Amino acid sequence: MGGDQDNKHEQKLQAVLLADSFTQTFQPISLDKTSPKVLCPLNNVTLLDYSIEFLAGAGVEELYVFCATGGEAVEAYLEKSTWTSSIKVKCVKDSSVTNAGDALRELDKRNLVQSDPFILMSGDCVTNVNIVPALEEHKLRHKKDSSAIMTILMKEVGGW
Repeated sequence: MGGDQDNKHEQKLQAVLLADSFTQTFQPISLDKTSPKVLCPLNNVTLLDYSIEFLAGAGVEELYVFCATGGEAVEAYLEKSTWTSSIKVKCVKDSSVTNAGDALRELDKRNLVQSDPFILMSGDCVTNVNIVPALEEHKLRHKKDSSAIMTILMKEVGGW
């Protein structure tokens, strides 16, 4: 009774964190291909730690960190991380990927992401937005219109 619908409600909230931005905007800081941008520190904390803290706080239970470059360094960092007790984190590596679309297609091909919805986040995003209301709004919108498959959160910044 309820079948798939009940299973969707019981699914763990999953997220995909793109460790690569597929650009060269952090050069020369990120010239070393073995140390990706997500391992760069901001106020002595890696961008990866900020992202994991944000996602864990949003209720994410399972996180896939997708790396096209520097996957070994990210994997080694995650093995030492204390986050693994509050959120399941897995590094997914594929050096053939050149953009976010390729990364999502590869994750789909591997059948890793099962939650509906899931969160897609860039690894160089540092935020403290409360994402829970946006997730609820997305679910309501998708229930009314099944073609509403994506919600994007944007914040205007200014003064530059």
